Amino acid sequence: MSERCKEILERTYLFLDGEGLSVQERIEIEAHLEDCGPCLEAYGVEREVVTVLIARLRHHAPCPDGLKERISVLLEEA
Repeated sequence: MSERCKEILERTYLFLDGEGLSVQERIEIEAHLEDCGPCLEAYGVEREVVTVLIARLRHHAPCPDGLKERISVLLEEA
């Protein structure tokens, strides 16, 4: 796997979340996925996993606001 592919796949998590990427970055990732079969296959698997996990989490109690705030602070500090 090329370094470019590794970089794209690392950012597909942000792409899947729909957050954290500029319009240009989203276009770049989409273009790479269209042109690179192995990355597209890996993305398809990742997308399916995220979809299943989100569906499962919807059936659980929501995250408490205090926990959300602590997580946000930790992410900003990282």
